[in-house]
Amino acid sequence: MSEEFKAIVDSSFDKGIPFWLHTSDYIFGMIPSDNERWIEVSYTFEDPDEPFLKTERNADLSFQFLLEEVEKGVSFYVEDLKVPLLKEFAGTLEGKPGGEKMNSIIAELIKNSDTYSPNLPIIKSKDQLNILKEKV
Repeated sequence: MSEEFKAIVDSSFDKGIPFWLHTSDYIFGMIPSDNERWIEVSYTFEDPDEPFLKTERNADLSFQFLLEEVEKGVSFYVEDLKVPLLKEFAGTLEGKPGGEKMNSIIAELIKNSDTYSPNLPIIKSKDQLNILKEKV
């Protein structure tokens, strides 16, 4: 399974800019399949049965899952995460198509990560993907 996960990591920039975050317990990613479909992947290090999960969803639902992961999941690991600021930014995207919301929130988190926390454990460029593969 880790080989399939590594292959997904390697190809994650092929169709656009993905979102990757990593903690001491898991890796979470949202990878564009096309502008309106996104693949959510997670790899949980201490799960002996199913460490790797993969689900494809439409962009609107993927946007909700990405926000929930950052607001609830990452805030457990990053104490100084400014969730209200992230919610405020997400609110500016209401009414936009799902693909546009996904691309906008990912671009915001990558380009302005320090606005939300200087400790945000995300991958900002393709040349950082080895961080993920070394954890698996």
